[in-house]
Amino acid sequence: MFRINSSSGLPMHAQHQRGLTLVELMVAMVVGLLLVIAMTAIFVNSSASRRELALSAEVIENGRYGLDILDRELSQTGFYGTLATPTGNTLNTLVDMCSTDQAVWAGSLLNHVTGLNNAEVDPACLTRKEGTDAIFIQRTSTCQVGEAECNAETDKQTYLQVSECGLEYNATPFVLDKGLKTTFTLQTKACDSAIKTGKRRFVRRFYYISTGSALSYVDITPNGLSTPVALVEDIEQMQFEYAVDSDGDGSIDSFSSTPANWADVIGVRVWLLARSTSASRNAADASTFKLSADTTVDIPAASRNLKRRVYSTYISFVTPKARKES
Repeated sequence: MFRINSSSGLPMHAQHQRGLTLVELMVAMVVGLLLVIAMTAIFVNSSASRRELALSAEVIENGRYGLDILDRELSQTGFYGTLATPTGNTLNTLVDMCSTDQAVWAGSLLNHVTGLNNAEVDPACLTRKEGTDAIFIQRTSTCQVGEAECNAETDKQTYLQVSECGLEYNATPFVLDKGLKTTFTLQTKACDSAIKTGKRRFVRRFYYISTGSALSYVDITPNGLSTPVALVEDIEQMQFEYAVDSDGDGSIDSFSSTPANWADVIGVRVWLLARSTSASRNAADASTFKLSADTTVDIPAASRNLKRRVYSTYISFVTPKARKES
């Protein structure tokens, strides 16, 4: 049995089943649309913020990693194992960085480093990004052939063997030659011709910025130029200033981008300009960066929307510095 409302003449349950009016429906739609717009704006802003943070993290990672690599690599400059007194000239103009002749290499051990500033013409064996500095170093590996962490000896590389036998050292302190040759006859402290000293791979290497803006290196081997290796992408600039010990006491007397005598260099200041791979909405005003005491980099207007940051450090050449201190 249905109960009838006396005023409307309709069953009582029918009054509770009425739908929305048109006005109510329109109000609900507008409120819902405003909520969607607000949520979309929050999502877009959040995504943009996350993207900016990701770009900043990318630049920081590239810059710091680049400095870490250079610190680890360049600190070994001039390390020749137990060789106490490297031989060779002291005039940077006489160092043939592109030579593949081991006799030339042996005659230039004293010149453990040679810099190429941004105004110099590239040697025939190097192609770098215009306006950037490069550095050429000489050293040996920190491990000896035969040790677990060292690569096997090969005739495609050059090796340095240093005598540990006193009388022999005075006459023939070292041998520098291609691997697997019979010229490596130097002895240990026992001065026993049957017991030979270890050999270390000899490294002649350029560190530079490639034309594709990557921190890279390339080796000069007895067979010519090795395949270039990209270490860190999106490094736009690199500049150097060299620490000079002119009086030979192992302490820094001055800094110069073009030292008169490269054999006096015991360290280097490094500046890297790292950049993001994608455009940033917050980078439009970043147009000028200071690298080194005398180098300012102006960014072209077309690429100012990339996020950039400068990183700098000082790297000591441990072995050349220690030789001067002793």
